[in-house]
Amino acid sequence: MVKRKAIKGKFNKKLIPLMLMMVVPFIMYYQYIEYDTVITKPYFVTAEYYYDLFSFNKTIAIYIIAVLCIIFYVIFTKNRDMILKKERIKFYIPVAIYALFIIISTIFSIYPRVAIFGVYERYEGALVLIAYLIFMIYAIEVIRDEIDLNYIFSVFLGLVFILSLIGVMQKYFIDIFSIGFFQRLVGIPEGALIETHFHNWAYATLYNPNNLGQFAALTAPITAGLMLALKSKKMKIFAAITLILSVIAGVASSSANFFAGIFAAAVVFVLLYISHFIPRNKILKILLFVLVGVCLVGLFTVRGKIKNRILQTSFVQSEIKSVFPPKDDVYFENISITTDLITFETTQGVFYLRYMERGISFYDSEYNYIDFTQKGDNITFIEEPYKTQWRITITSEHTMTVRAKRSYSYTYIEIVFDETKFLGIRGTGGRILHDIMENQMPEKFRGLETIASRRGYLWLVTMSRLDEVLFIGAGPDNFLYWFEQNDVIGKANFLHKTSILADKPHNWYLQIASQTGVISLIAFITMMGIYIVSSIKLIGFRRKKNYYEFVSSGILCGLIGYMVSSIFADSTVGVTPIFFAFLGIGIMVNEQLKEIRYKDKNLNKSKKSLS
Repeated sequence: MVKRKAIKGKFNKKLIPLMLMMVVPFIMYYQYIEYDTVITKPYFVTAEYYYDLFSFNKTIAIYIIAVLCIIFYVIFTKNRDMILKKERIKFYIPVAIYALFIIISTIFSIYPRVAIFGVYERYEGALVLIAYLIFMIYAIEVIRDEIDLNYIFSVFLGLVFILSLIGVMQKYFIDIFSIGFFQRLVGIPEGALIETHFHNWAYATLYNPNNLGQFAALTAPITAGLMLALKSKKMKIFAAITLILSVIAGVASSSANFFAGIFAAAVVFVLLYISHFIPRNKILKILLFVLVGVCLVGLFTVRGKIKNRILQTSFVQSEIKSVFPPKDDVYFENISITTDLITFETTQGVFYLRYMERGISFYDSEYNYIDFTQKGDNITFIEEPYKTQWRITITSEHTMTVRAKRSYSYTYIEIVFDETKFLGIRGTGGRILHDIMENQMPEKFRGLETIASRRGYLWLVTMSRLDEVLFIGAGPDNFLYWFEQNDVIGKANFLHKTSILADKPHNWYLQIASQTGVISLIAFITMMGIYIVSSIKLIGFRRKKNYYEFVSSGILCGLIGYMVSSIFADSTVGVTPIFFAFLGIGIMVNEQLKEIRYKDKNLNKSKKSLS
């Protein structure tokens, strides 16, 4: 193998948009937005305005950088370089199909304006989705060699270091959003309240701990590959520190998607580097196998204790309760309303609310009166099981909240009435629903609404309706309009609130399928499958020796980490641009690796022929 040395060269101006794109996760600024001006007002939302800190300006930056990519490519690319390489066609065809269905789904979307620009908090409309693909293609087309890569990686490592440090500080020290100087820096007016929803959690500048977990699952494996690839000792040390911070930030996010993603990435990483763990010395090799054998025997011996320890974790316990709830768990099977009677059919029997002249009364399955006591606004039933399973709170002159015991606490259902009758149940966006629709949860999966950290309802209902979006999706960012928001029964069993807004499926693949169509998802998965299989074939399980092999393996593991973590999370404007950029970089790195091996092979042949 010929040792290759990086040669100093002129800075590639076309890298500027990519370097700017690497700082998108940092971009944030306080923004007051009136609905129906910048964005379309969702009809489920009662507010007239919206404060944004984390997403809106990231989207604007994505627009600008995507345009810069096109401008820089046209200005700084010579005609002879504008050649479509054959090996890239297998990636560009799925990209073209995906882009086509983004456009088609936007044209025929439920709300075209939302489909183009995105919905509040997300802003991931068609323009952003197309920008992601531009970043990917631009990275493939403009990066030339190791020198270019090192410029990009320097910015990337700086991004990961700072963003991870912010996340670690939020969890273990201080949240930067509580510091006056930082509040002024990002334009938060004095006295303004910015709801981050995640006090004492790690979320960095990405709004949600799940987003930080997704970011760490992507960046930690890439950073590990760079730590091995970089030739500068200082950069290696910096990459090692960044890797540690990235992993700690992921742990600090406490997001299940991080642990799933980093586990998958770690498994692939170990397999790719398995040959590095096996010493060449025979004695050391024997000692290693003996040590592994002893460890396996030890694990087998204490497997029961390990199993019990895992089963006792809060995450596993919550998943067990999701599948096997307590016996007194009140699961709603049906709800019906008339002007004088509300019927809750549950796994614990039927519970009636009857409107009478003297007030509202409560009855059991046999229509026997249930006695209760009232202290202030709180009604408590005297006899079991109603004393434990049901509670009533008078919340206003014309509303009351019925609480039913669930494994996670209680389901809250707000009843609305006037002086003479029941008006209905309060649904999403304050709507009063009188005609209760059928439970949207597929019958054979009912009871699994809260599996996978309460994602089961969203996943299973979305999957049951994919035949509606086989070719044309509901439109980018139109999920909350496509998903049935008036499913009172399903939502009562899901997040225990009938007014909850289901604005995303919490699964990137279902997000793609529902919004831009199942065909677009197939095209995307095909592209990723081609990349993953070709990468594994190329870098293999042998010892890694050169820069490109280390980089390629790190990027592959990072992209796999992101894809696995995205089973539990949606794409976001703060993280997904990095994914697509590194997909393009990974494809380019593989091309360079093939070229190096081809040259080395020919060189070896020439040496043999001369000898």
